[in-house]
Amino acid sequence: MKIIFVINSSNNGGASKMITTLFNEVKKSHPESKIVYLRKVISQYSDIDGALYLTENLKNPLDYLNVYRKLYKIVKDEKPEGIISFLPLANILSAYIGKKLGVKYRVASQRNPPQIYGKVVRFFDKFIGSRGFYTSNVCNSQAGLEAFSEYPESYKKNLSVINNCVEPADLSISQAEAREKLGIATDKVILTCVGRLHDQKNHELLVKTMKHVDNAILYLAGDGPLRHKITNQINLLGVENKIVLLGDLEREQVRLLLRASDIFVIPSKYEGLSNSLIEAMSYGLPIVFSNIPSFTNFLQIDTEDKYAGLLANNNELEWAEAIKYLMTEDTAMEKYHNLSLLKVADLTPEKMTARFTALLEIEALQNK
Repeated sequence: MKIIFVINSSNNGGASKMITTLFNEVKKSHPESKIVYLRKVISQYSDIDGALYLTENLKNPLDYLNVYRKLYKIVKDEKPEGIISFLPLANILSAYIGKKLGVKYRVASQRNPPQIYGKVVRFFDKFIGSRGFYTSNVCNSQAGLEAFSEYPESYKKNLSVINNCVEPADLSISQAEAREKLGIATDKVILTCVGRLHDQKNHELLVKTMKHVDNAILYLAGDGPLRHKITNQINLLGVENKIVLLGDLEREQVRLLLRASDIFVIPSKYEGLSNSLIEAMSYGLPIVFSNIPSFTNFLQIDTEDKYAGLLANNNELEWAEAIKYLMTEDTAMEKYHNLSLLKVADLTPEKMTARFTALLEIEALQNK
């Protein structure tokens, strides 16, 4: 079966990382499959062998029309049996083109709650999803699925959940060796957060938190529109010796950073199922996380601890207390290390591939 993967852009975000991993796994059993990026953004994903990049600009109606035409031609020429698309624009264009050209299986993948997108995108996604353009519509978490609760039944009937996958952690070097490679202090507890410097990620809360945490350094991996504001806040609060802004890192540098870290902190205001979160857990990092549905749903466990990590509300003192608990409580780091590993043990690329493939097989049986 030939499958075309379509994704919005080749940026350094977690979605690109996860989708590329999934695509490479699918190619093992479906070698004719291809991956298409609607917009090329210079990153570690902008030069993938065999990938198709449709434009470098998506700023005006003519740019969108040009992308539509190019994607239409690719689907027409390749004649795939299935299209798996990721994120709203890719979902909308792929489903419309796929149905028009007779592609049997048109699987949309929703990576975030719909409420974060603009009215135009939500309208077209709801319109297409309610009229049979998506043969399947996959959310990456149960909380993500529940975010569509107000949508029409004709939309919701095709919804299902397939959690993101995570690459196996690279444990070939020790934590001390990873710190030496990165030039990280060995006498401090290392806190890490990986994500764009964007309001969604709530880095400003972490900056405030570090006023109350000693003997630790916070490394922020990622860049974005709030870099200048966050830098000013760090200087204003006098925590410049406790926080390091690393900017965008290449894939292997992120993995090296996780290996060097002690605790992973993720204070996001909203997410689907965060790829950064599950990757940090694959390294056995204890997690401090924000009180949002996608996190509380995914991290919930059936024990007295309730979560495979420490939940903190949107308050700098709560965050500081959670971090200091991990730093000072004798058995806390080991306990949450084990809970992290246990929670993501099932999120392998092979199993995620099998779940997407199973969707296509089920659709094939239903169409017979």
